[in-house]
Amino acid sequence: MATRPAADVSHEIERALRAGKLSAAQVTTALGISQPTFSRAIHGLGQRVTSFRVSGERTPQYALLRQLPLGVQARQRVYRYLSNGKVEPFADVEFLAGGATLERLSGSKSTTRVYEGLPPYMAFAAPSGFLGRQLAHEAAPSLQFPESLKDWGDDHMIAYLFTRGLNLPGNLVFGDTSLQCEMEFRAAAPTPAAEKLDHYLAVASTLKSAAYGSSAGGEQPKFLGITEDTGHVIVKFAKLGTRMAELLPLEHLALRTLNELGVPASQTQLLAGGDYVFLEVQRFDRVGSSGRVGMLSAGAVDDEFFGQRGSWPEFAARCVQARYLSTQDAFWVDTMAAFSELIGNGDRHFENISLLIAEDGEYLGIAPAYDILPMRYAPIGGGVDPDLTPVTPKIGTIGAKPDVWDLAAKLAQRFWSAAQVEEFAAPLSPAMRELAAANLTAAMTFVEPLLPAA
Repeated sequence: MATRPAADVSHEIERALRAGKLSAAQVTTALGISQPTFSRAIHGLGQRVTSFRVSGERTPQYALLRQLPLGVQARQRVYRYLSNGKVEPFADVEFLAGGATLERLSGSKSTTRVYEGLPPYMAFAAPSGFLGRQLAHEAAPSLQFPESLKDWGDDHMIAYLFTRGLNLPGNLVFGDTSLQCEMEFRAAAPTPAAEKLDHYLAVASTLKSAAYGSSAGGEQPKFLGITEDTGHVIVKFAKLGTRMAELLPLEHLALRTLNELGVPASQTQLLAGGDYVFLEVQRFDRVGSSGRVGMLSAGAVDDEFFGQRGSWPEFAARCVQARYLSTQDAFWVDTMAAFSELIGNGDRHFENISLLIAEDGEYLGIAPAYDILPMRYAPIGGGVDPDLTPVTPKIGTIGAKPDVWDLAAKLAQRFWSAAQVEEFAAPLSPAMRELAAANLTAAMTFVEPLLPAA
């Protein structure tokens, strides 16, 4: 076998690894070099090539580290907040050529695995939705990133998370730079309760300078904050006189109704002032001023383990079978879906339901309900509001489950009855109150055959 200059061999190995990870045998065969030659070359590539053994496999793999925007290093550490506010290492990650991510978990459950793209928790924490689009527009000039979030790739998401990932959903912190930002963020003064409305008005009128980061997903205009009376919050807002200004009180009512009848749901407050109505939603991934709770969206969980999506009830059933959720959790999910049918909430995508994660890494259960409201009546773009026609519930994949529909019927009856008469900080129009009466009749007529026998 002919001897080649060491530099040539190193360059050939790098080229071979650009498409993805390979074993030593695969590299030596592809390049026609000996094992000792390979070993010498790899030793000299330590800063650009990583070696690892995936848990459960005996053969070591080699991969080329990829170059990332902003000079972000391909080897990084991920931290996590505990519920008591302490911070500890969670995992070491390496970003590989070809788009994969190598993860080495810390702690008692030490494992090494490779994800073809971003790990689920990283994809979940990355910018998305309304706030994601805003931060992409803001960050573009200084980061030299595309202005539209639709044009961001994984490398942009990585660079953002490991340089500007502050106050993200869940309890993970990405890299030392973001951790330093988090340490400084701990000193942020909460907004006094008496000044809250004025503060919300100021933020709403200058959305692009919204405080406390911008990483919670969703399409409804919103911002993050910390208040003295409620703690960490997500604040949705709409201009009075618009359709969304009527839907925010109904979201407040829907979540309150779920809580009143025992279904875990986010705590909310409704405020109005100036030209705006605000729905303040207390964050369930926060504990006190500095503690945090792990969470993942159903989308992140399903994409990692099932790859099916579908409906909420189908997802919950898969999670019960895999022992990620209890039968009680699945009952709550089924009830959320059935209640949604009875109030016209068709926006049941997989980012609108989440799982909590315990500090031992196990799934803790379904997260409190959020983003449940009559989206049937939400604006559809271009300033067009759908007609206020009665709901048309469907069985879907919920099935004929008398206990589920019984609770959902009680929830819908309380919800639509209150919507007819209750006074909110932002008023409901006479047309919406008339619709509530029609919807109560439509919901009860639909659900009657599905209720338990007398």
